[in-house]
Amino acid sequence: MGMTRRNFLKASAVGAGVGALAGATTIEKVLAQTESGCSISANFNGTPIQGGDYIWFNGVLKVSGLDPQQPTTIGFAPMPIMFTANGTPFMVPVPSAAITFDPNLVLATTDFVTGAWATNVPSSGLSGNVFLDGSAFLVPAGGLPGGIKDVTWSGMFFSCTPGLSIQWKWAAAVYRNAGFLSAGYEGLGVKPVDDNKASIYKNSHHAGTPENFSSFVVGGARGGGGSNFTGSYSGTTSCVPMDGSTGGCGGGGS
Repeated sequence: MGMTRRNFLKASAVGAGVGALAGATTIEKVLAQTESGCSISANFNGTPIQGGDYIWFNGVLKVSGLDPQQPTTIGFAPMPIMFTANGTPFMVPVPSAAITFDPNLVLATTDFVTGAWATNVPSSGLSGNVFLDGSAFLVPAGGLPGGIKDVTWSGMFFSCTPGLSIQWKWAAAVYRNAGFLSAGYEGLGVKPVDDNKASIYKNSHHAGTPENFSSFVVGGARGGGGSNFTGSYSGTTSCVPMDGSTGGCGGGGS
């Protein structure tokens, strides 16, 4: 396909996302991270997916090591989601994302701003997961078969706050609505947290639910439709974000 991790990291929005982290030495560290603990593969269920439907890929995370008195931002520079179906390779672009834990916030929010996800949540008191990132894939004419294996999502985490540990996982659900992205990602109304009190969405839906389209979910990918608005989760993996010692934070090491 002509796209390696190295080429993608050098040419894509990842470089812009991490700013000064895009040096040659850092590229090697990023490659090591995306090839190890920050890559998750999972399989789709046996339900075929119709052409014209959307697969909603969504990731969530939990963070340990936060200082509840200080704001902390974690960046996520994703690789494209990759899978092969009927012998054809697919590569799904994923926007970059930033999650800020702020002790001054009461309500969590998720917005899509200048091409990236921005999620802001209270630093403490949350139950469950926090939305990490999401990408919608328009299924081509002819559809996709059920049982697609080894769907892989990789990425790099980074933060100017040392001592953090991240656990993340992803899911995928199918939506049958031609207007799913008619208003862009911001029009999805993505729920920022699992917590049923900490956002404007006072319900038990998982973080990452596209609330404005929840009535259009159908079976397929990793979901069974019904009330499974995000799909079932992959396994969970742990990552330690790159920190200021790489030179990407003002005042950090070089």
